[in-house]
Formats: sequence, structure tokens, C-alpha cells
Amino acid sequence: MKPIYRRISVRSPMSSANLSAGFDVLGVALDAYYDELDIELDINSSSLEVVSNVPLPDDNTARRAAELFYRKLGRIIGTRIILRKGIPAGMGLGSSGASAAGVAFGLNLAFGLPLKPEELIDIAARSEKSPHADNVSASILGGFAIVYSREPYSAFSIYRDWKFILIIPNEEPPADKTAKLRKALGEPVPFEVYVQEKFAYNSLLRGLLYNDRVSFAMGMNLESYHQIVRGRLGLYDTYYRLKNRILEAGALGACISGAGPSILVLPGENTDVHEIEKIVADMGISAKVIESRVSKGVEKIKVEM
Repeated sequence: MKPIYRRISVRSPMSSANLSAGFDVLGVALDAYYDELDIELDINSSSLEVVSNVPLPDDNTARRAAELFYRKLGRIIGTRIILRKGIPAGMGLGSSGASAAGVAFGLNLAFGLPLKPEELIDIAARSEKSPHADNVSASILGGFAIVYSREPYSAFSIYRDWKFILIIPNEEPPADKTAKLRKALGEPVPFEVYVQEKFAYNSLLRGLLYNDRVSFAMGMNLESYHQIVRGRLGLYDTYYRLKNRILEAGALGACISGAGPSILVLPGENTDVHEIEKIVADMGISAKVIESRVSKGVEKIKVEM
């Protein structure tokens, strides 16, 4: 199989995953930050190169996504990926997942769409060192992505034109943050906690199905097992300091974004970004506060034959 295009450019959005009770199975694509990728193909070569505007490990998600795509395709084509990272890394904003999603989507487009969206989700999910599909499925499909299968990873999405506010602490995350947080999840979940999280997850789904932000916020506001256990490591101190103040100010919901430390806020009718900024400043917390809307997912910017 030969590519239709020799060069393709795509833009892949950030995502916020888990949304409290939706751990590993729910994510939302947001338009606050993007990764941009140029993918150049050479049918006379079989080399694979990734260059970026920020330092990346050799075994990065963009490279792994390309390798898995070609394994699925059954043939390797010379590929140069120029990655312009716009999504802050290590802040719970789906940065590594967006890169993998952009590569899988872009290569599939370049070859005339030989793979189904579910196959792209599986490729991108398995590009992560700890495979999970909530981030990548949101970036690929747009909207709120709901993961329903692990073998292979598969998801569907529901789009709602909702506004969120992100609070991104000005701090350096630990280099091995994700590995530490995954390791912290080893203890059993008490039965009552398990059942309560089921109720909360159904509240999230009801909010999406009926376009009911209040119902969705009820699910967000549950202090879920993964947030409580991971919070013992101290990474979420800013969140625990801010949450009640944010809700008292009229926000409908607040939870950790992905693995944190960023915080996702669902504002109320009379809650705006300036009010949240004031709360953050009054509490002496150094953080960036930005508005964001739900994104429609990774998109083609341009193609060249």
C-alpha cells in the first residue's frame, strides 16, 4: 500500500481524563492547547525519525504510534515526524496521548483511511508506557470519549459544547509522576466506595446524555478512590485547598485533570475565569487559570500530494 499524500499536517488537542469517577474510561478533548505535527513520507526509505521543539525520549509516544501503525499496515514507509509540542507535559493534560493520537490519525489519513477509528484508538493507547485509552480516544474522536473495551481499546464520543476552566499550577511535576501514581493504586477498593463510584459515573453519563451540566458535576465532585489514594503522595494539595472555595463561588464541579496536578472546573452560570483567578491569587497559589471549550478532536491542517 502506498500513501496518497507525501506530507500531511494535523493538529491534536489536549484532553482531560478520568473526571473523577470515570477513571481510565472517560475523557474530554479541550481546545486550550494543541500539538501540531507535520508528517513527511518517503516511499524509497524505511527510516523513522521524530524531531520536536522540546526534548523527547527516544522511545516517545509519537514514534511508538508510528511503529504500531506500520505493524498494522504490514509495511514500513520512510517517515519523518516534526512535532511541535504545545501541550504542557506532566500536568495531567494528555500531552503524550495527543502526540500519539496525532500520529495515528495523520498516518491513517495519508494512506487513505485504511484503519477504522477503533484501530487508531488502540494504536494510540498502546503507545503509552502504561496503556490507557481515555486521553487518546478524546483527542481522536473529540467531545467526551467513553471507553468501552480494552481488547482492543475502543471508545465512542458524545459532543457537548460546554465550557470548562483549567487551573494549572506553576510547579515542576516529578519526572516519574505517572509511574508513581499508577503504583499508588494497588490497594483494594472498599465495597461501599466501589458502589458509590458507580452511582457517580452514572451521573456523569446522565449529564452527557441529557445535556445536564448539574448531573455531570455531581459525578465530577465525588472524591473518587484514585484521587484519594494518589492525594496521599502530596501532588494534589493545591486541589484540596481550592475545591471548596471554587464550589462556594458558584462553580458546579471540580476534579483533578488526568493524573494532575491540573484542576478541571465546570463553571456555573455566573462563574467566570476572573473569579477563579481571584480565588487562586487570594489563597497565595501560583497557577495559570484559563478558559477552554470542548474540542471536536484532531483535525487536518493541510496535505500535499
